[in-house]
Amino acid sequence: MKGKVIVFFILFSTLISGAIQSPQTFFGFALGTDRQLARYDRIAEYFHHIDRNSPRVKVQILGKTTLDNDLILGIISSEENLNQLSRYQEISQNLSLAKISQGEARALAREGKATVFITCNLHSTEIASSQMAPRILYDFAVSEEPEIKEILDQVIFVLIPSLNPDGQIMVVDWYRKYQGTEFEGGRLPTLYHWYAGHDNNRDWFKQNLAETRLVSRAAYFQFFPQIWVDEHQMGSSGDRFFVPPFQDPPTPSVHPLVWRTINLIGTRIGFDLQLANLSGVASRGFFTGWWIGAVDDTAWFHNIPGILFEAASVKIATPIYIEPEEVRSGESSDNSRMMFSPDPWTGGEWTLADILRYEYEGTLSVLKTAARNRENLLFNSYRMAEDQIQKGKHTPPAGWLIPPHQSDALTAEKLVQTLLRANTEVFRVEESVTRAHRYFPEGSFYIPMAQPYRAYVLNLLSVQHYPDLRNNPQSPPVLPYDSAGWTLQYGMGVTVEPVSEAVSLPLKPVDLSSVYQHRPAPDSGTYLVMEPRYNNTFAAVFQLLEKGVAVYRDREGKTLPAGAFLVSRDQARPVIDSLSRQIPLKLSSRDQAALSELSRLKKPRVGVYQNWGGNMREGWMRYVLDEFRIGHQILHNQDIQSKGLASDFDVLIFNDVSKSRLHDGKVPPRYRRWYSPLPEKYRGGIGDKGFDRLVECLKKGKTLIFMGASCGYAIEKFNLPVTNRAETQNILCPNSYLRTLVKPGPLTFGMGKRAMVMFDSDTPFFQTSIPNNVQETRRTALVFPKRDLLASGWLGDEKPLIRKSLVVNCGKYDGNVILIGPDIVHRGQSEGTYRILFNALLLNAGR
Repeated sequence: MKGKVIVFFILFSTLISGAIQSPQTFFGFALGTDRQLARYDRIAEYFHHIDRNSPRVKVQILGKTTLDNDLILGIISSEENLNQLSRYQEISQNLSLAKISQGEARALAREGKATVFITCNLHSTEIASSQMAPRILYDFAVSEEPEIKEILDQVIFVLIPSLNPDGQIMVVDWYRKYQGTEFEGGRLPTLYHWYAGHDNNRDWFKQNLAETRLVSRAAYFQFFPQIWVDEHQMGSSGDRFFVPPFQDPPTPSVHPLVWRTINLIGTRIGFDLQLANLSGVASRGFFTGWWIGAVDDTAWFHNIPGILFEAASVKIATPIYIEPEEVRSGESSDNSRMMFSPDPWTGGEWTLADILRYEYEGTLSVLKTAARNRENLLFNSYRMAEDQIQKGKHTPPAGWLIPPHQSDALTAEKLVQTLLRANTEVFRVEESVTRAHRYFPEGSFYIPMAQPYRAYVLNLLSVQHYPDLRNNPQSPPVLPYDSAGWTLQYGMGVTVEPVSEAVSLPLKPVDLSSVYQHRPAPDSGTYLVMEPRYNNTFAAVFQLLEKGVAVYRDREGKTLPAGAFLVSRDQARPVIDSLSRQIPLKLSSRDQAALSELSRLKKPRVGVYQNWGGNMREGWMRYVLDEFRIGHQILHNQDIQSKGLASDFDVLIFNDVSKSRLHDGKVPPRYRRWYSPLPEKYRGGIGDKGFDRLVECLKKGKTLIFMGASCGYAIEKFNLPVTNRAETQNILCPNSYLRTLVKPGPLTFGMGKRAMVMFDSDTPFFQTSIPNNVQETRRTALVFPKRDLLASGWLGDEKPLIRKSLVVNCGKYDGNVILIGPDIVHRGQSEGTYRILFNALLLNAGR
């Protein structure tokens, strides 16, 4: 009988594997073949094909991407495990949230299966992992190898073939279009994420993007993984493959078991790849444990060991050759053997197939480690959560209070939304009470620290102090990979107060359905008043103007708060009611209004300049414009050079385009080695002809807004009475929040007396002077104070910044040139300074 069972099993396995097409059969080529790429839509079809034909795979559609593609994941495990998937998800949830006793946790850890998330191709040009995904999916669907069977028995393997399907499609189409030309394997002329480009890996704590929200919900509300691996590529001339351990410093508040597990897994990957004779595997280098808001980083704060893979790149799918002397390890500039790079790669040809092999073997190693340490990983998820809960009970702060009386209470609720999307516990104070000599107003939000994801809350709401890692004071500073500070309430302009000791409060749990929701407009009054201190007010204003509703503004603060808007309640009601169901509004009403003392606004026609080659700050700005329903048109070089420019647009925005790129399309010399050429139609800048058109715009009273690096162009070309001190001062400041003083005026309507700005070493800051032409003006709107500039992050010498300006409005001809040095919409995280942009768009509207 036993022999018959074995024969039947072999026949059944043969039938199953026979029904499943191999990747080579399905795609028509072996994945990893030089100059061949599988497009995302076909990859998704292949995942569904495996789902239909294998009991080991289930495919789930998470939702729609920014450009309306399906974002999918594959769930891979034994048939028995998949039949009990909901039970194993329940076990992971109970352990990860630590709502059970230690004894129950031990029992669940013995029963459960380790869940491993593998996410691929977040950065679309780093395309190899999307090609690896179908291959490993197929092997797990058909293989009878003992080590794969062990993984299938012990692990729930969740595989996402691309975290940015839109960009994967863009890259494949672009590569195919120019294959066989000098542009083969070159860069795209636009961002490969519609809004964020490469910055889609800086969105995982704020969760602005559709893709981030979908995957975060799957991870933190459905699967609760014990390991998360995010697979990337890096430059071509360094190590072949980076795996943890990470470089110092570690981010505060992360549980030590997260770092220990990351080091264990990373070391095992290096060991397994060495057994496979894959050289050039290194750790540490310049990939630090200091948070940048990335996929794997944000997992750390959910007690999940987040692993980063970084493979050396080819030119998309085109092989490259590296000379031995060109190879530089992250651990050694001369590629010497080091403890964390014991077997350096010595140069030669490097292909897409090579990347696939490293990624495949690295992924397999992680899965083997998970299978062999299943019970420990599961129990450790409970232990870390329980430790964080206990630490929150005994270590200040005990919690955080978000008072209801905010300058912009709606943006405060957006901050609460961010916390809730990460499965953080948030409560509302149901009645006003005084506890421990402290007043807790009714309607406040309270975030206790005695919760499993304590580290997440601390890292969003605490001030960051980036450590000084120098061996001695004479050594140059060791700066972080990306941001030194990211304190979210600073960027959002929200008041959040630490609560030092635990207190008993009348609390009610809050969820996404009970925060940042529709508020009915007033039912009485002839007019509705909309104050500029609410960012959402501007969404209403632009929508009302779009629909032809008369909107008035009090620019002088004579009868309304300075900068407030007024509309007829009856005329505005249909637009307000529709919009406020998507973006909540705070409105008041009044029966009388002196319209003659107000300015009636005209809808500004907004043009956004988009330089070729991709510009993330321009993309994030478009995200903000779209979020707030501000209509705009993307303009390229030929559009700026058009004779109709001054007639067709009232406001033009140039965001972070250097002088040379804006004028002739050439990148600054220090960056040129990183830029491959684009086809002829995507070259050049606006040239002299474009500049002449900008002058015409100013003579017709238009507004030109220059942000970031674009300020240098405006200062030079328009001969403004402004000097960009960033061009002559060596400021050492990785992305950090700095304190500024807000001056009352038309660009700062609705803002308080102070604001935090995201500042870095390249941020323009200005010294103004008296104009030579008496018909020209300059007014500063945002300036640095006399001392104590650093709020969160790291800053070298602050003296060159003191009393310098960050925002300047220059009157030129009959129009305005507005210079905005800092990134006031930083990655969709700086709501506290959005109003500078919104006010600038309306500066001349209706005048």
